Amino acid sequence: MKPRTRNLLIGLSAILWPFFVLMLYYVSHKPFSPELAASLALAFWRILLGAILVASAGAIGQRIAPFEDLPRLVRLSLQSALGLGAYALFILIVGATIGLNVWLLALLPIVVGVALRRSLIKWVRQVSALRDLWRESDGMGRAVAVLCALLLLNALIVALAPPLKFDSLVSHLALPLVYLDAGRIQYLSTQVMSGMPQNAEMLFTWAIAMGGLPAATVLGWWIGVLAVVGLLGYFSQKLNVPSAWAAAAALLAGFSLVMLTAWGYTDWLALLFGFGVLVLLDRWRRKLDFLSLVLAGVFTGLAVGTKYTSGVLGIAALVTLIWHIWKRKIPWRAGILDMLKFSGAALGIAAPWLIKNLLTTGNPFYPFFFSAGAMTPLRLAVYQSVPPYGNWLDFIFLPLRATYMGVEAGDGYMVALGPLLLGFGLFAWLGHERRGPEQQAALENAAVLALSGLLVWAAANRISGNLIQTRYYFTIFPAFTGLAAFGYWGLSRVTLPQVRLNRFFNTLILLVLVFNLLEVSAFTWKSGAPQAAAGLKTSEDYLADNLGWYQRAMQAVRKLPEGSRVLMLYEPRSLYCAPTCASDEILDRWKRDLNTYENSQSILNTWRQKGYTHVLVYTAGVDFMRTAKDPHHPPSNLTALDAFLGQLAPPLTFSNGYALYPLQ
Repeated sequence: MKPRTRNLLIGLSAILWPFFVLMLYYVSHKPFSPELAASLALAFWRILLGAILVASAGAIGQRIAPFEDLPRLVRLSLQSALGLGAYALFILIVGATIGLNVWLLALLPIVVGVALRRSLIKWVRQVSALRDLWRESDGMGRAVAVLCALLLLNALIVALAPPLKFDSLVSHLALPLVYLDAGRIQYLSTQVMSGMPQNAEMLFTWAIAMGGLPAATVLGWWIGVLAVVGLLGYFSQKLNVPSAWAAAAALLAGFSLVMLTAWGYTDWLALLFGFGVLVLLDRWRRKLDFLSLVLAGVFTGLAVGTKYTSGVLGIAALVTLIWHIWKRKIPWRAGILDMLKFSGAALGIAAPWLIKNLLTTGNPFYPFFFSAGAMTPLRLAVYQSVPPYGNWLDFIFLPLRATYMGVEAGDGYMVALGPLLLGFGLFAWLGHERRGPEQQAALENAAVLALSGLLVWAAANRISGNLIQTRYYFTIFPAFTGLAAFGYWGLSRVTLPQVRLNRFFNTLILLVLVFNLLEVSAFTWKSGAPQAAAGLKTSEDYLADNLGWYQRAMQAVRKLPEGSRVLMLYEPRSLYCAPTCASDEILDRWKRDLNTYENSQSILNTWRQKGYTHVLVYTAGVDFMRTAKDPHHPPSNLTALDAFLGQLAPPLTFSNGYALYPLQ
């Protein structure tokens, strides 16, 4: 045999034999089960889906607003935000007219990506700025980056598991399921929340159609990442890289702020749009250009189209605009015209949701303010008349009380903010003599936006205690984050003899992030989300472990004979029994029917005529109402409910939590 041939055979054998042995080994020693492989593939698909929509949205934004003068990470964030807003309005308009077609939804980002491929490539190239930011970061910055990444990784794992959180089960994910089942976006008289602005729900509708419920929560996670990345880019330019990492740390230091990226809520989309307003008002202050002013209005309108309470951003942005007009000494006629341009753009972008409500209910702001559609005066009284939360301290010391009293799912503020936003933000005024003119102007922009928004927040609580909730005001949190960034920047320049304060504050940041990582990780693993996301635990077991008897009741509802319809009392969460059940969204169904019909027999006959075959009562909720002394649920109403239920056939009970009664 020739040496050349011999060497070739040896070389081929050296390659093929180990490969053959490897294949042979794993035929009988499978590293993972088919179920695990399928679950991991599905998780990858859901992550990819979110990336596809975000990237194609970025192509739309890049074509509309290149923003060459802004940092790449800011462009990356704002361009995607603009495109996501365009997608949301497109899905609303098409879904309400032509209808929801799965193939149309699937082709949407593909067609956009192909048609705008050059813009898509430009947008994708901006991602490399993250690598440059890493290179420019010192050891402290990289440590913060790793901790923030771990926090967001935990949130991603939770997002890949079936959704659990209250508002997602009530509306944010429940409404998209109803729309997809009906094949169109429509007003639902049985679901009050269908009258709310729903830009986020439109995006969730697309994601659910393409990848199921967790695809929507993963898309929400991508939106949170976009917001954090944009803030990093903005403050690294306005201040420096360490201050940018301090800003990111301040935002992600709270348990709620991290986990809200995973729960299928709308708040991070509102925050992303609020970031756009912060940046573009600052850009308009520098350039006095039409594009910045109008797009600031567009982002404001998109925020209002995400949730009504984002109207705080419109008020705060107008105040900030007036501030810049005064500082730049713009003539009053031109200033008024600028305010009209901003307001017109905001109103025009929010208008589709208002028009939808006007056409379907007669109230553009349904379900608030006055009776219309399914909202009777009685229902309005139940829904809106919430006494102010707390006392005068909640007006004067709002930031402090929101920080130390805010607990996830607790009373009042209901959000765990973390200590750094307030801890650093209070010192934003430091370092005045060292700030350049551009830095001073950027600080004023953030400060006016934040303080005017804070004043609206405090005043809103005096109108209704429901408006004290922190997450209603996420649109102004980019401005709060800006104050924290400037506060860190100023504090890091304070010197004391033989004391390195900069090292002290860096240690404080790391300590807070580590504490939050421990809390977030404990929540993630205790819930069983990693096992559920990987397919090592079934979705039913995961839901039962976390939702308790609620999930058992949902399983029973889904096993009812075909054609069954279930009316829910004192239970607003309908996601896992749709479309069989009709939820008690604002906990007023029994009160409403008791006041509408003459007696219990009339109520029963009416329910039967509407096609309901069963009633599911959240008995634990009823028991809570007995002790809560809620004026909208007096003891006489609950006693009447007991008497009514006593006339029905014996129920199927789920501990002391739920009871499922037949109506036929």
